[in-house]
Amino acid sequence: MRYTRILLFFFSCCIASLGSGCSIFAPRKDVSKFYTFCGHDSSEKISDPLDAKLVIINLTVGEIPSYADCPYIVTISDHDRLTLSEIARWAEPLQDACARVLTNKLSEFMCNHAIVIPSAYTKGNAFLCDFLLSIGISDFIYDESEKKVIVDCTWSLFDYISQSQILVRKYAKLTPYDGSNYEDIVAAMELALHELARDIATIIGQTCLGTAFLEEE
Repeated sequence: MRYTRILLFFFSCCIASLGSGCSIFAPRKDVSKFYTFCGHDSSEKISDPLDAKLVIINLTVGEIPSYADCPYIVTISDHDRLTLSEIARWAEPLQDACARVLTNKLSEFMCNHAIVIPSAYTKGNAFLCDFLLSIGISDFIYDESEKKVIVDCTWSLFDYISQSQILVRKYAKLTPYDGSNYEDIVAAMELALHELARDIATIIGQTCLGTAFLEEE
């Protein structure tokens, strides 16, 4: 009998809360904020691509580190402790965002000499390209305590026509950036990708195509 009264009391409370619009079952307000890489660095000097001889580069960006492969933005703080944001989220998979930024920046840096196409557009078919550029990212995170972005990756260039590997390079760099919020953190990570694209474009130009893609300041 006592058990029945308890159930009736609980049921009455639920009905009352529903009537007052304060139901304990009401959905929580979503306070998530979504971020992606969307800035454009207009300071780079891009030469006129008219009448230029172009090669086609098919770009593949490998899987990002597993610690960052989640919708919420992850940073690192003291003692290598990872911090997962409760509300700051990626608007797209981080791997896709990285591929998009690297494609855009490489295309800008090499516009007179190369057309860069992400592998997602060709669905893995590279029969129309001259080179295959593969970038494997092993570390990519913002360090809150040191105010810098950590980037560690290996990239390689494969000549599709001769079926031979031309270049294999290791890239590791710390990009300083004083960020105080997630907008700054995302901007810092995008800047780090710009620097990676610049380094790749410079090496490919000097080593494989006999030219300097980037004009001196």
